[in-house]
Formats: sequence, C-alpha cells, structure tokens
Amino acid sequence: MLTLLYRSDAVALLPFSALADICVRSSSNNRRLGVTGFLIEHEGTFLQVLEGEADAVGTLFASISSDTRHRNLAVLGRWEQPERSFGFWAMNFGPLDDPDFWDGEFAPLRDPQAFRRRSCDPETALAVLCRAYAFAGKVAGADPVIGDFVMGLSRPVRQPVSV
Repeated sequence: MLTLLYRSDAVALLPFSALADICVRSSSNNRRLGVTGFLIEHEGTFLQVLEGEADAVGTLFASISSDTRHRNLAVLGRWEQPERSFGFWAMNFGPLDDPDFWDGEFAPLRDPQAFRRRSCDPETALAVLCRAYAFAGKVAGADPVIGDFVMGLSRPVRQPVSV
C-alpha cells in the first residue's frame, strides 16, 4: 500500500462549493481506482494524502499534477505500509472552520502565511492532515470512543520519507 503526501498552492481561492465538487468527483474516480484520500485547504494552501496500490496512486497523482487550479506542487513524502491510515473515505476534505481545530500546537498555523510556510514540512503537514481527518470523522458522526480506531489512527502513522 503506497501513501503519497503532497502540498500545493491554489491559483485562486476556491469557494466551498468548488471544494465539495472536487471531492464528489474524486470520490467516484478514487473508488474505481481503489484509492482513498483526504484533502485540506487553508486560505489557498492544499495538503492531500492518497493511499492505494502504487500504480493507481501514480496514475491519479499524474492527473492531479496537471490540474491548473493549483501550482507549486511538491511531494512531501511517499512510503509503503501494510494498511491504510486514511482509508475511511474514497475522498473527503477537512473541516478547518471549527475553532477547536486550531487549539494547542495548531494555534500558530491558523495564520495563513504561517500555514503556507509550515505546510512545506512533511511532519507538520502529516500532523495537520491526521488531526483534520479525525475531526472530519467526528463531524461525519463517527463514535468518538471508536472513531480513532475506525479511522485508522489507533496505530502509529509512519513518518513520511522525503523525496
């Protein structure tokens, strides 16, 4: 199972409806490919993780790379692991509008410029995605007691390997 983590910058800020449309279309395509994924966007900075068989993830990432709605695309990590860590959805995106998301260690990242700079760091990007993934599961109605287990966060997520 290949996990690919990347970041990019929006060419123009996208409204919520456009992000929702991306996820709906991607979800259908990802199911067909056997890929799961999770996307967040904060004031024009995208972070995304994709998981699946290497060929499927490669094909999907080639398509994402040619999307003209973003630029400065950078792969932050790619690693193999036996199971998915972000396998709850074929595609979804994180609810970063909840003020609780930005508590504690994430408080400085609420500033868009700080987020843009720090999102280039693979460990920071992965930590933000993991937290947003857990928040999304709770928003989606996952039982908080078993939510982390269902979402694949009960086991340690491997740190990305720089490429």
